[in-house]
Amino acid sequence: MHELALSESIVDLVVDRAGKEGLHAITRVVVEVGVAAGVAPDALRFCFDVVAADTLARGAELAIETITLQARCRTCACEFEPPRSISSCPRCGSPGPSLLKGRELRVKSFEGE
Repeated sequence: MHELALSESIVDLVVDRAGKEGLHAITRVVVEVGVAAGVAPDALRFCFDVVAADTLARGAELAIETITLQARCRTCACEFEPPRSISSCPRCGSPGPSLLKGRELRVKSFEGE
């Protein structure tokens, strides 16, 4: 379950930054997760709560914003939203587009007191 390691990294990052900003508690963390990132949102939330328990992020809400897939055809440069990461171009039918979005996993913001 790599969501545990991801949660540890998220908590470490926001706790470190919150400390530098003089915050005493983190109330909300917003992360962006691409649909092709291989992350189970429910598992990430569960692990986040466990990892955050003894930190400034204890009880913080973990808000997950889903990033949909966006691709560009390598043949005709058509940009489109494929239904899955392995799809054909809707314009020319060429297989194997270049993914532009959908694999992200990043902390977008956090809030605290």
